[in-house]
Amino acid sequence: MATEKDGGGCLRVAVSTFSVYYWLSALGHIFIGLWMLLDPKRNYILDLVHFSENDPLLKASAYISLVTGCAQLLVGFLGLCGAVNRSRFLLILFSLFLVCTVLADIAMGTLSLFYKDKFSNNYMEVYLKNLTYNRYSRDRWVLPLLDTIQFYHQCCGGEGPMDYESSFWYITNTLRGTRSFVPPSCCKQAQVGRAWQPVPIDPMCTTYHYRSKAFESSVNNVGCSERLQSWFNEQIWIFVAFGAGSAFTMILGLFLTVCLISRIRIYHVIRDDY
Repeated sequence: MATEKDGGGCLRVAVSTFSVYYWLSALGHIFIGLWMLLDPKRNYILDLVHFSENDPLLKASAYISLVTGCAQLLVGFLGLCGAVNRSRFLLILFSLFLVCTVLADIAMGTLSLFYKDKFSNNYMEVYLKNLTYNRYSRDRWVLPLLDTIQFYHQCCGGEGPMDYESSFWYITNTLRGTRSFVPPSCCKQAQVGRAWQPVPIDPMCTTYHYRSKAFESSVNNVGCSERLQSWFNEQIWIFVAFGAGSAFTMILGLFLTVCLISRIRIYHVIRDDY
C-alpha cells in the first residue's frame, strides 16, 4: 500500500512564495529592532522613561521585533517544505508560527502607541522641564539622556535655556565655585563633537549670562520639547506602521496556508504485484 498526495496547485506556489517573503520579513524585524537598539541617534528615545520609574514600552517593542525576526528565520522553512511536500503537519506548524507572528506584530504596535500616550497633551514639555530643573546631574541616567537630546536636536532645556536657571545643576555648580549657566551640550557644536563628548564651537559658551549677546550667538536658544515630540512621534509611527503592515501580510499568509491544508488530499493506493 502506497500513500499519494494531491491537491493544492496554485496554492502551493502561493505558500512557497509567501515563505520566501516570511524570511525577508524576518530580516525586516531584525533590522528595525537592531536599528532602534544600536543607533546612537535613536536608542536614547528608548530610555526617555527609566525602567525603575515606568514601563519602557518602546524598548519592549524593539526586543519583540528582534526576537520575532530571529524566530522567523528559524521556522521559515516550514512553509516552504510543507507546500513542496504537501505536508499537513509542517503546514499546521507554520500556521501556528504565523499566528504567533501576528500577535507579536500587534503587541509591537500596541506597546508603541501606549508609549506615545505617555507624552501626549504637552506632557513632553513638562517632563523635560522637570528633568532639566530637578534631576540633571542628580539622577545618573538623566544627564546622558538630556545631553544626547540637546546634542542631536540642537536645543536646550525643555522650554529653553532658562530652565537651567536656579536648577539643581546650577545651584550645585555655584556651590562648588563653578560658573556655568548651561551644560556644554546646549552650545552650538563643532563637527568633531559627539553626544557623549560635546565640543562647543565657543569653549566659553557655558559661562555667558543667559541674556547676553554672546550667549544668544553661541548657545542653542530653542527648547527641546517641540523638536523631540515631533521626532518622537515619527519613531513611534515607524513601529506602528511596520507592525500593522506585517500583521496584515501574516494574516494573508495564514489564510493561504489554511486553504492549502484544506485542499491537500491523501490517498492510500493498494497495488497488486504480479
